Amino acid sequence: MAFDANLLLRDGTSALSSSETSAAGVNVGVCLVPRVVEVYVPSVSGTSPTLTVKIQESDDNSTWQDYASFPQITAAGRYYLTIQSNAKYLRYHATVGGTSPNFGNTVIGIVPAGRYTSW
Repeated sequence: MAFDANLLLRDGTSALSSSETSAAGVNVGVCLVPRVVEVYVPSVSGTSPTLTVKIQESDDNSTWQDYASFPQITAAGRYYLTIQSNAKYLRYHATVGGTSPNFGNTVIGIVPAGRYTSW
């Protein structure tokens, strides 16, 4: 994964919890070209765990609207979504479901070089 620390929507320093929903907005700057957002899920446990991640946008970091959604996540892995938003701020909204779900230290962010950045 090749995240830019300035473009992280969730840094993964703690486990993703079911009480964590909307995060603070991140000033990603206005960009008129497509960007790739990655959700990196290192591990998954629990009974029927599900994770739904939406990307929300805002021009003023206070009024938010849903912009894009990842397909429901049920397994560890890297998930990508290409978006094109000219809003200055982005954030994620996570919904965790299942019985005792654990999605580990999930990281969510913009991948500056795009989806195909394997070393």
